[in-house]
Amino acid sequence: MMSGSGLAGAMGGAHLKLLSDEPQEVLLPLPQLADGQVPLCYFISSSPPEVACAFRLRKRDDSNVIVSVRLTGKNQEVELAWSSVVLLAGRNVSSNTTPPEPYRNATSCVQSDADEITQIAKDLWPDSGKAGDFAARIQQHIGAMKRTEQPRSLDALGILKSGEGSICTANANLASALMRSRGIGCRSIAVIPPISQRLEMHRIVEFYDKDQWHAFDPSSVQVEIPAKPWQNIIMAKTTIADEQMAMTERRAAMPGCPYGQEAELLSSSVTLYGQDFFWTLAKPLAEFELTEEGIRLATAAWMRYLQTGTLTQGQIKAGSAKSASDLVESLHAK
Repeated sequence: MMSGSGLAGAMGGAHLKLLSDEPQEVLLPLPQLADGQVPLCYFISSSPPEVACAFRLRKRDDSNVIVSVRLTGKNQEVELAWSSVVLLAGRNVSSNTTPPEPYRNATSCVQSDADEITQIAKDLWPDSGKAGDFAARIQQHIGAMKRTEQPRSLDALGILKSGEGSICTANANLASALMRSRGIGCRSIAVIPPISQRLEMHRIVEFYDKDQWHAFDPSSVQVEIPAKPWQNIIMAKTTIADEQMAMTERRAAMPGCPYGQEAELLSSSVTLYGQDFFWTLAKPLAEFELTEEGIRLATAAWMRYLQTGTLTQGQIKAGSAKSASDLVESLHAK
């Protein structure tokens, strides 16, 4: 695990099968410029290479950016693989200006107005009345849940019925519902913790308190509340529209999984395939204190990449920096 600011590497991929010779489109998340992180570089490829005819960056709501991949070939297996280096700071480097009001209301997968949810939230509410203490009690409650039946969906009520406390997506939905039932704005975030462990995607939440958003992990991969900026690489932040789509049938997702955070298949002629159908992994690369200049240069370089789709040699070199001075020197290069 990372113990401080620095650089982390992230990678992932998807194994697909094309069922038609018509062009197909797949959406994948990528590391975001958000909160305490700045991506330095990003690479994506397909195998075989000729199957991918286009890669495009697309902006979604709430500043989320995704990668659109267009694929061609009938009865063709294809593997998509991506990698990135991300600067993780010890503080926020971009403002989280998302208004909390929409995230105080119930949605299809975060049923904060259900009687079961409101009763549990009432029981867990701390005497201190502090949102951070409430988050800690939610974390403990989820950790103590016992499975009674096979989970059939990942929404808050569905996971309460099954008692399954080991599915991070469901835990994030439940934590969001409990927070919202007490009037606290809360939403899930798709992340990759840099813990050198292969995952599909991990989900935590952020809640709004004292005019700020604070992250915590209901599944206790990290127990600190709030979570430290270097403990998670943010891949997507859930919008209300993403939540409302969570319970609609989608080929690549179990009911209750918010939209746009893993692989989204935009037609019925492409499917996830094999055992290694979607995966992610992140690990620490180098830990060092970051300077304001390094953060500023990295942010400007990433914003330029989002506009042009072209990496500079400086960005690529910065991915192997071992110190703050290495980072700045690399980013000054053309």
